[in-house]
Amino acid sequence: MFIELSYPIEEKMIKYPDNPPTYFEPTDRIEQGDIVNTTMIHHFSHTGTHVDAPFHFCKDGWTLDEVPLEYFVFDHPVLVSKEKAPTELFTIEDLKGVDLNGADLLMFRSGFSRLRKEDPATYRFSFPGISPELAKFLREEVPSLKAIMLDFLSADPLVAGAKEGYLAHKWLLSKEFSRKRPIIIFEDVNLEPIVGKKIKRVIALPVRFKGLDGGPVSVLAEVK
Repeated sequence: MFIELSYPIEEKMIKYPDNPPTYFEPTDRIEQGDIVNTTMIHHFSHTGTHVDAPFHFCKDGWTLDEVPLEYFVFDHPVLVSKEKAPTELFTIEDLKGVDLNGADLLMFRSGFSRLRKEDPATYRFSFPGISPELAKFLREEVPSLKAIMLDFLSADPLVAGAKEGYLAHKWLLSKEFSRKRPIIIFEDVNLEPIVGKKIKRVIALPVRFKGLDGGPVSVLAEVK
């Protein structure tokens, strides 16, 4: 059975502060006498369920269309479930007891998915993050890992991330921080539907915009 973990793209959707809004511009409408319905889509590359390609934080990193396809299919996903308070970071301590052997995707569940509807202001402005030390550890010490997946808006918290220079993103994506393979980042993913389930496989396919830093992703989890 497959479960969808990505959020539908819609107008007035929750977004990272200062991101441009999403809106749909009708170009043809049958009800107005046109033969077809067609629409112009205005959507920021890092709004909604999306992937950060290395180019997002690395000037010569992979663009979205250059990321190898195997980075979007995960046969050994691992859920790291730890309820987090607003702005609290995931740390290396949260991996205690987690079997990382062969893990190709770590899915960090903070419980913030619930706040997307219950408390959108907290979800938007006070989301958790990944500590720089954890990001460095994942890239340097977990060779099987290809990606992380987050149930909040960004790998770096809003205020601290900007103040400190988005270190989690850079440790995961930038060649200037590590010469080892990059770890791509899936953000704003709904991880609640897989809690308590056996995850067999995860597929996270982006729209392959050429030369871009990231883009929307459809995420499916195959569960038992």
